[in-house]
Amino acid sequence: MTNREKEQFCLFAAAMVAPPDAALLHDLQQEELRGRLRTYAEIWGAEPELLSPFFQQSDQQDFISLIQSEYVRLFAQYEGESISLAESTYKPWTKDKSCGMVFAASKGLLLGDCAIHMLDLYRQLSIEIPDEFQSQPDHLVLELEFLAMLYQSGSDEQTRQFIKDHLDWLPDLKREVKEADARPFYRNGIELIHLFLESEDKNRGKVIAHG
Repeated sequence: MTNREKEQFCLFAAAMVAPPDAALLHDLQQEELRGRLRTYAEIWGAEPELLSPFFQQSDQQDFISLIQSEYVRLFAQYEGESISLAESTYKPWTKDKSCGMVFAASKGLLLGDCAIHMLDLYRQLSIEIPDEFQSQPDHLVLELEFLAMLYQSGSDEQTRQFIKDHLDWLPDLKREVKEADARPFYRNGIELIHLFLESEDKNRGKVIAHG
């Protein structure tokens, strides 16, 4: 994959884990995108059935309603399974040994070390956080969009380091989605993102094609 292709995949992946809307459905109906996803899945060694939930859309309105309801069930903060899409909740709140807070090493909390680091990256690049993500600057949507930007204009080392520092929690998210008995759209979507990141890890140190 070229860096341009990786950038495009990350933007699609970000849309896939954002609250679903008609734009996502429109993208999934484009044969060019479908062809790229088939190619990527083959490169990453995925079973062909992994993509089925993205392509089988008999009734467009029913499909949107279904995944909107599932998104709320899985990811809404105070409803259903309440699976977090924020990196901080999967890691100790801080690694600062001098922190006197009793919950310093606890998991499940927002605005931990990784969120503060993301805020610093945004400030350095003059990136404004959308209002809905103010309390979760390390939300998966934002991290995937940031990764897409790195594929566009960052160095290979910056890109690899960002994946290592900020996207190593995907296996935990993948497990939680599976345990919540998520519908295939989200279960397979998280798996697809995980396969991409695994592929990038395996290719670490190899020459990355640009274009």
